Amino acid sequence: KFVKKIFRSSISDIYCKGCNPYVYFLNLSIKNTNISWLNRFTKQLKSETKKYGLFLGGGDIVKSKKFSLTFSVMGTYKRNPVLRNNAKINQDIYVTGNLGDSYLGLMTILKKIKFNNSKRYFIDSYEKPKLPVKFSSNLSKFASSSIDISDGFLKDLNSICIASKCGATINFLDLPFSKKARLLCLKNKISLTDIFSKGDDYQILFTASKKYRKLINLTGKKTSTKLTRVGKIISGNHLKLKNGSKNVNLSSIKRGFIHSFN
Repeated sequence: KFVKKIFRSSISDIYCKGCNPYVYFLNLSIKNTNISWLNRFTKQLKSETKKYGLFLGGGDIVKSKKFSLTFSVMGTYKRNPVLRNNAKINQDIYVTGNLGDSYLGLMTILKKIKFNNSKRYFIDSYEKPKLPVKFSSNLSKFASSSIDISDGFLKDLNSICIASKCGATINFLDLPFSKKARLLCLKNKISLTDIFSKGDDYQILFTASKKYRKLINLTGKKTSTKLTRVGKIISGNHLKLKNGSKNVNLSSIKRGFIHSFN
């Protein structure tokens, strides 16, 4: 189950730059040699490799008291990669796909929330994220900056703002949620404000000039990609979140996952 999650999250960083993942290196630490487990692992890995067109370039498999799996990915590009540091004032902010479904899948796995009919959908969103591969190949035609939503929508948007030395304003009402997530909200089982910035979505968050709106929407339709314009880049160094005409206090919202290296 975890192979698809880790593999796709690794190549997502390449796709969000408008590049193509090309080769990966595998580092695996295991305690015991379990032939049955290794066969299942190899089968899933081959399937993912074939699906996304990569090849295994090398790596290490070692015996260890603790289990560890790491993929290191390298990619190629035809145009220059779309980085984080080129967002400009008054440019639009876009998101592909939906926010929050993956987090709801994690909560389901941890048995913190019960969804009954929607259980499998949310678990698949967490374990097998759908990457916007076809849309990614067009990204460099219009995007000025981009990042994948791994740590959380607000945290990853703030990373673009820090790198580009700007701020951003977002309207919560414009954020994209799946029909299943909205239905749960209507049934008072969840609050959308609690799930939109939890991370693990692996969708593309990018900025672009207003002159590209028509091209971006056309690209979304041609690649069958859900695409939502959620805000704009502003001067300053702050994120502003509005819910309709009201300002949302961001201090009460967890922006995303904070990495801690000891």
